[in-house]
Amino acid sequence: MQITGGYRYPGTSVCVIFTLVAAVVTLGAAHAKGMPLGAAIVLFLNLEGTVLLASAFTPTGLTPPQGGFLQHVRWFLGQKGGVPVKFSQPLFYGGVLALFLGALLGALR
Repeated sequence: MQITGGYRYPGTSVCVIFTLVAAVVTLGAAHAKGMPLGAAIVLFLNLEGTVLLASAFTPTGLTPPQGGFLQHVRWFLGQKGGVPVKFSQPLFYGGVLALFLGALLGALR
């Protein structure tokens, strides 16, 4: 493990990918269940808040193992202890705000 340099964790890319997944899941659920627009917005806000909170903490200084695609996936999904993280306040507070608005709009429906 390297503290500086080395592998750059794809934190921003993962956030964008899961934001797109949240939008597709919301549109799919809204279409399949015929849910009203307000319910779809609440669902998206809750999913997006979770994505933003998870993306707020990005590990730094990790180096993936040499090997094939499956080894990289196993390494990417595996638990790593003692890894320094970079904290993003905009992502964290954006996630908290999205979850708060999702809960508030859900309660007002």
